[in-house]
Amino acid sequence: MRARRTLAWGILGTGKIAKVLAEAIKQSSTGHLAAVGSRSIESARAFARDWDIPRAFGSYDEVLSCKEVDAVYISLPNRLHAEWTIRCAAAGKHILCEKPFTVNRAEAERAIEAVRAAKVFLMEAFMYRCHPQTKRLVEIVRRGEIGEVRLIQASFSFNMGLNLQNIRLSNGEAGGGIMDVGCYPISMARLIAGAAGGNPFLNPSEVRGTAFIGEQSRVDQQAAASLKFPGGCVADLSCGTQVATDSAVRVWGSEGHILVPVPWKPADKHARLVVLRKGETSPTEELIDSPAPLYTMQVDAVAAAIRNHDTEVKSPGMTWADTLGNMAALDAWRASVGLSFDCERR
Repeated sequence: MRARRTLAWGILGTGKIAKVLAEAIKQSSTGHLAAVGSRSIESARAFARDWDIPRAFGSYDEVLSCKEVDAVYISLPNRLHAEWTIRCAAAGKHILCEKPFTVNRAEAERAIEAVRAAKVFLMEAFMYRCHPQTKRLVEIVRRGEIGEVRLIQASFSFNMGLNLQNIRLSNGEAGGGIMDVGCYPISMARLIAGAAGGNPFLNPSEVRGTAFIGEQSRVDQQAAASLKFPGGCVADLSCGTQVATDSAVRVWGSEGHILVPVPWKPADKHARLVVLRKGETSPTEELIDSPAPLYTMQVDAVAAAIRNHDTEVKSPGMTWADTLGNMAALDAWRASVGLSFDCERR
């Protein structure tokens, strides 16, 4: 990174999540907004006005050509993630890519090879991994405070209605519940299973799924999966775009259990873990505060890694190996339910 007080960010795309990251960067002391790019110059200019961004471009390439940009946030549809990760790397830009990192593991491998060759930073944007609630959860599991972890239950599901114009319900954009939100429970289960054995993560040895695939959307609208990990731990996961659930995480061990009521977007103040240990008559509630808003912590984690000349973050952040393992598990879940995307058949 060039000598500069804060990291200069460029944003590709002007959708809802791009606005969330723009706000996070504005609240951060480690970065500032330098440019935004869209397929439409009108959209880019409107976004730039809203977030006080000095440069608006009517193409993504112009953001990558901008010398004032150090790092790029990719907020594009899933099918474009690999392509623009590779292009960012070729342009020498550091990368924060929205989840899921790519459409499948094969794409992820190619993109990471490009990043490795360019020697730039890359992180997949699972913001919950940057919150101290997640670090505390890992600590409790790793210390064996609930004994041997035997069952993990995790869900992330919401009801957006059958809006077929939304990319989440588009096969052509590699949408569907598994890709949009199922990637969260998969990543959490792998994180917890790994922590139970003192490792950053653990990949499942078996993935079996079921799903309802819409006739019009041609993507999964609600889905579930059972995972088996080496050593005997199993996970029960669910996701969806057409049904609201509590979207909680529960970890059941031989000597207790943990409830994470709000795992994916924990509160800045008084995030909550509920732990019942063997011998206790009632659960213990732990309240956890974060030093900054959730997405700002993610932005700061990127800046800290780049400042340290690291090309990836440390666990529980998404390392490259963790991302590759997550993509493989998503591939297995989709294969189990018979879901493929148009872009995979070209």
